[in-house]
Amino acid sequence: MHQPRLLLTLIIGPFLILLLFGIGYQDESRTLRTLFVVPENSPMEEWIETYSEQFEGQLEFVGITHDADEADSRLRNQDVDLVIVVPKDPSEGINNNEQAVITLYHYEIDPYEQAYVRILGRIYTDKINEQVLMFVAEQGKVEAESLQEQTEVALSSVTMMREALEEGDTAAAESSQQELHNSVAFLRLATASSLAFLGAIEQTSESPLDGESQLVLTHLNRLQEKIDALRELDADTADFSAEIALTQEIEIELDEAATLLTDFQRVDSHILVSPFRSEVVSITNVTLQPIHFFVPAVISLLLQHMAVTIAALSLVRERRSGAMELFRASPVSAFETLTGKYISHFFLAGLLATVLTLLIIYVLKVPMLGDWGEYILILAALLFTSLGIGFNFSLSARTDSQAVQSSMVLLLASIFFAGFFLALHRFWWPVHIVSWSLPATYSTSLLQNAMLRGQGVSLILLLALTGIGILLFLWHGFGLNARWPQDKQGRMLRL
Repeated sequence: MHQPRLLLTLIIGPFLILLLFGIGYQDESRTLRTLFVVPENSPMEEWIETYSEQFEGQLEFVGITHDADEADSRLRNQDVDLVIVVPKDPSEGINNNEQAVITLYHYEIDPYEQAYVRILGRIYTDKINEQVLMFVAEQGKVEAESLQEQTEVALSSVTMMREALEEGDTAAAESSQQELHNSVAFLRLATASSLAFLGAIEQTSESPLDGESQLVLTHLNRLQEKIDALRELDADTADFSAEIALTQEIEIELDEAATLLTDFQRVDSHILVSPFRSEVVSITNVTLQPIHFFVPAVISLLLQHMAVTIAALSLVRERRSGAMELFRASPVSAFETLTGKYISHFFLAGLLATVLTLLIIYVLKVPMLGDWGEYILILAALLFTSLGIGFNFSLSARTDSQAVQSSMVLLLASIFFAGFFLALHRFWWPVHIVSWSLPATYSTSLLQNAMLRGQGVSLILLLALTGIGILLFLWHGFGLNARWPQDKQGRMLRL
């Protein structure tokens, strides 16, 4: 009760932050701007835009390109979030007992976002596989029990017919002809159903008419035409050489169809049911462990909290001990005193930041892909801005406890809203105002790009972070100056 401000900060402050977090967090899937790379003249280009509408809310269709280098450039420039490369000829790999690979390229370093892309890739390929199976269900209504056996029946019939014609037995030839006609008709129906798997896959190929399933059906169609040409046999004809030659051609067609059917049956059933699979490839230059992603945020939080706390405690202690009265009586201005405070505290914080960096890079073996000069520049801006926050806390804090609690509340807010374990895009947009008012938000993003992506520093973020520090410096300077005696005589009287 004697320290109501401390009580307010200790109890109500964290609850207000948790309330804001609960209101601001949005558990919604991220919509990824997606560019498709499709080979030229690929039939997949015609339906890929329409099919992408099924992923509304997860994929934002940006367009289709034939140039893989252009897609890579746009991904690196972050014009798009995802690049999906579809295979040129899926049926070629499938015929070789290999799944067709749909490759998803991303630029994420957050392990949760990487997992999201992998899950999205699986869902996408599952949908394609489902479409293939649906096509099969619609096209193939009849199940073939034994294509190879039916082919042998047809071959036996055509052989018997040829032998009957050679002997001049028209009645036996007509009987064999009818059996041949029925066998080929059933074979065509059964083959159309059984090869529907392969036919659906070949619809995505560059040359679907050259597919194996279409080739089998083409042989069977030619067979049917030749069998129809034998329907009318003249019993009074003595020479059946033309009909015999036709039956020999039918035997050759059946042999070729049987060979193609045998090749088709060698394809693994798993490949037929799941002809597509996805691979997720990061374009970063190093393999990152999940723990590596959190290191830049930890550096930001530790250095921010340390700088804020020592700066807040410094002036509070000096005000309570009477040292501030000596500063006021000395022939220095408020800004000169504040500048000295900044330099001394910046040197101390910089020394601790150096030790922390050495431990992280050389002991924990966290990769450092960017430029060391830019890394130092980012830490300098973070420490400068954090010291400004701490010195401003010291203006309103009356006790050490109030100063410490203010810095603790800032740390708690930074953990929730600075991108430590949740990406900023998962928050309701008004909460972004809180996020971008925290120095750790800027430094986390800058350090992630510098350490884990190897990118150059973002001038906009760096200037914004430094600008906040300059504003805090001026604000605290003017606030301190307002409490500073303006004339030397007043300072001497205080002394």
